[in-house]
Amino acid sequence: MQPLRIAVTGVPGCGKTSLCELTKFNTISVLDLAKKYGAIIPETINFDTVEIDVELLNKILVDKWKDPPKEHLLVDGHLSHNLPVNYVILMRCRPDVLEKRLKLRNWTVEKISENVESELLSSIVPELDENIRVLEIDTTNSSIIDLSNKVHEWVKGEKESNMLDIDWIKELHS
Repeated sequence: MQPLRIAVTGVPGCGKTSLCELTKFNTISVLDLAKKYGAIIPETINFDTVEIDVELLNKILVDKWKDPPKEHLLVDGHLSHNLPVNYVILMRCRPDVLEKRLKLRNWTVEKISENVESELLSSIVPELDENIRVLEIDTTNSSIIDLSNKVHEWVKGEKESNMLDIDWIKELHS
């Protein structure tokens, strides 16, 4: 199989970086790519949270990534699905569990609410390119080792792509 560039996306706290670290695939973060190619919005450089010019970064990477990578490359970050990748891994987490994870990071109430709401509304799903294979994974009760195994099977073609049709609102109110 030809090596692939795979976006690992999802809201903060769903396990993207932990998964990337465990898979042993080459990994780069969207932030590191943005820094490398000058796609940080200048007004935000000195802020705690910088903003990335995703359109500029995408344009640069379309040119830089004309040739396939030598090995599988995971692109870690909640904006990674907006970049020129071959596959997407969408990581999901039930909002009440996500909230607990983000509280453990000592995030502000506002930042926690924003991310929990984003997950609750499945905000990334409509942004996905329907022509790219997607593996949606619910990380709520799965170990990172199990998730890594699923990803390896999927990349090898041993596991089908799938969308889980998650409806957190319905689940949390039933």
